[in-house]
Amino acid sequence: MVVEQDSSPPAVDGTGQQDQQQQPQQRRHKIPVPTNYRSASKILRLVVEERRNVKSLVLEDKHLRKGKGLAMMDLILVNLTQIKDLVRRTELLEKEPRLNPWLATVLVAELIFGRKELTGDSLPVQCVRRYREALQEALTTSEVAPAKQLDFKEPRYVRINVNMLAPPGAIRLLQEEGWVLVDEEFASYAEYLERVRNLGDSEFLVDFHFKEMLVFPNSAKNYWARATDHKQKFVLQNKACLLPTYLLNPAKKSVVMDMCAAPGLKTTHLANLMKNKGRVYAVERDANRYKLLCDYSADFGVIKTINDDCLLVGDEQAPGVEYILLDPSCSGSGMVDRLKLNEEIDKQRLYRLGGLQYKLLTHAMNAFPAAKRIVYSTCSIFPEENEAIVQGALRHNGHWKLVDAKAALGKEWHNVGSPDFPGIGEKCLYARPESDLTIGMFVAVLERCEGEDEVNEVYLAHEKQKDSYEKLARIGKEGGGKEKGKRRRKQEVGGEEEEGSQAAPEESVNEDEPSKKKKKKKSKELVEEENQQTEEVAEAQHEESSLKKKKKKDKKVESAVEEQDVAMPEDCTQDDDDKISKKKKKKNKNKEVEEPEVVPEESTVDEQDVSSVKKKKKKKNKDKSVEEIVE
Repeated sequence: MVVEQDSSPPAVDGTGQQDQQQQPQQRRHKIPVPTNYRSASKILRLVVEERRNVKSLVLEDKHLRKGKGLAMMDLILVNLTQIKDLVRRTELLEKEPRLNPWLATVLVAELIFGRKELTGDSLPVQCVRRYREALQEALTTSEVAPAKQLDFKEPRYVRINVNMLAPPGAIRLLQEEGWVLVDEEFASYAEYLERVRNLGDSEFLVDFHFKEMLVFPNSAKNYWARATDHKQKFVLQNKACLLPTYLLNPAKKSVVMDMCAAPGLKTTHLANLMKNKGRVYAVERDANRYKLLCDYSADFGVIKTINDDCLLVGDEQAPGVEYILLDPSCSGSGMVDRLKLNEEIDKQRLYRLGGLQYKLLTHAMNAFPAAKRIVYSTCSIFPEENEAIVQGALRHNGHWKLVDAKAALGKEWHNVGSPDFPGIGEKCLYARPESDLTIGMFVAVLERCEGEDEVNEVYLAHEKQKDSYEKLARIGKEGGGKEKGKRRRKQEVGGEEEEGSQAAPEESVNEDEPSKKKKKKKSKELVEEENQQTEEVAEAQHEESSLKKKKKKDKKVESAVEEQDVAMPEDCTQDDDDKISKKKKKKNKNKEVEEPEVVPEESTVDEQDVSSVKKKKKKKNKDKSVEEIVE
């Protein structure tokens, strides 16, 4: 039975509207994925694939709230290894091929490690919700190590922009908003750190080292993420980032260069230290980071931004540079977020980064003739990016020296460099997250050598070592290589043993060590002379032996003649005797003529061949004469 469809138009009421009951069923609109999930998935892809900076990406994103975005990305990155393992074991992406893998990672992080629930009813959200039980079961049996739990909560550090507001005015402003100042003086750095760990939710204090730095509890991060009206008066910056700028310590009206300036927090602090007088060249190659640098430095007239590769910037583009801050690209292993990850050390990446860092530091040492101080810093805790780079640069640049950064800071500091780099490690500073309550940071201070008293000890030690290597190489070349040296030593030892056995058998076996050393230390010329003498003796012996052989042959011939003479008949006439005596005299004359001459050493092979042919002819003549005598 076929049901006929009603093709008549829908009924319309008096108002001209269709009857709601007879209105055809419209297609449901697609429910969009929440903005924070979409933005987090884009940022995650850039961080993992392109190794972009998380904080910069969150600050650049227009649709993601800064505080919430940073917290979400921290949650994802800290648990990223476990999330990947859960997705693999549940086969989420294989069973749901249309699901974006980056978005799936964000949703799993929120559902399992975050709020334990997802916002909205979009298709991706509903899809991941269906796998809740499978994901939780996989988590309980997972063999992947969970994220590290650090022993501290990072405080919220806030720097006062002294160009806009003096420290007393900033403290008064915060007190008006309900914050309570901890007005205490600390006898030691350890006492200060202990007080920071125990700050109340509404308390804050002035930093132990830097008076324009204010310290708030970890819970204050939400307040400062929303405090947009304080943007120009306060700067959210970690305390460790002030170490390089303070140790550079540029004078007012000086010329400074920040070689890798973006995002610009250190650059603006340099402008504060210079009282916004002088010139700060801020260089950044990347176009996106350069825009961020321009935004941060817009309120500072002393800063001049340069969008170029700092390796191509020299004294012509930035004339008269006196102070240089170099904070190059690094592994970021000192960042608190990365410390929580169970990442394996990528030696290949460290090697590539180290090559770039060495180039940048060497360029800073040589491209600016007026430069007198350089501060090299990284947010890494690996010596391959820190002490090793400083050591390599000092070995090849004798006109710079390393300064004791701890003494230059002027206040108590706990962590210095590695003892594996003597002469360098103890002069560098480290900020350690769990002991200094900051991010990980390395700082080294270098100054130009001015005058004869200032010396680069690392360079001198390296040059001395290099000279010793060159001497060894020269000795090896003069000796003709290892094999020739071994042969010569064997000949020397053998010659000494022969001399000792022939000339002095009565000598004692236990000789004094100095005499042994003298014998072993024969010069090359003496050895060559001995070799020549032995060769001459061998040649003379060979000549003598050849002469003896020929004489023996002659004697045999004479004996044969005498025997024949004895066997002759008695009736031999006197005339025959006279003939024989005459022939004997001739034979003796021929003997004298036939004695071979000694061939000189300089004769050629051809001359030797000719002489051998002549000797053969003479032998034939002898044989003929003997036959005649016998007849």
